[in-house]
Amino acid sequence: MEKETENLGGKEPHEEIIDVEAYTKEGKKPPVGKKYKVKIDGHHYTFDHHLVTGKELLEKAGITPQECFWLYQKLKDCDFEKIDLTEKVDLSKGGVEHFVVKPTEVFNYFVDNEPETTDQKELTPNQMLEAAGLTPVSDYYLVRINPDGSQTSLKDSPNTPLKMVCPAVKFISAFRGETNVS
Repeated sequence: MEKETENLGGKEPHEEIIDVEAYTKEGKKPPVGKKYKVKIDGHHYTFDHHLVTGKELLEKAGITPQECFWLYQKLKDCDFEKIDLTEKVDLSKGGVEHFVVKPTEVFNYFVDNEPETTDQKELTPNQMLEAAGLTPVSDYYLVRINPDGSQTSLKDSPNTPLKMVCPAVKFISAFRGETNVS
């Protein structure tokens, strides 16, 4: 089992850092009240407490924005288990081998400030209009609101697939037809 020590400048000359993966491989339960070293996507990170949230694990690994990634913990003799951002993981419980981060498989987007969700990696503007309830889609087109505030019209490409990205992209709908004026 690997133990690391760290000079803390006077308080305690050496503080034990528990390698969570090593304890798990040896079938031992890590002690409470220590520092814990965990592996996230092949890199090691140390936590000062045994209860950490999914968000804290992603932050420590420098993964942002957290809502665009899924975190999984590999448990001994088990498959991977998904950890939500607010879910707490007890590093002293034992059985945790390591953590893996994957890009999201669900994408959020907005049409006219209304949230929409898809598990498709690509959608056409017409598919987004239909999902938003703007039918018949031939009467509408989408305008993408870019991060800098500028706008990109999708009027001439209603059936061209758009790659879904995270964080959520904002669109506004526009009416294609003529509007009656009194």
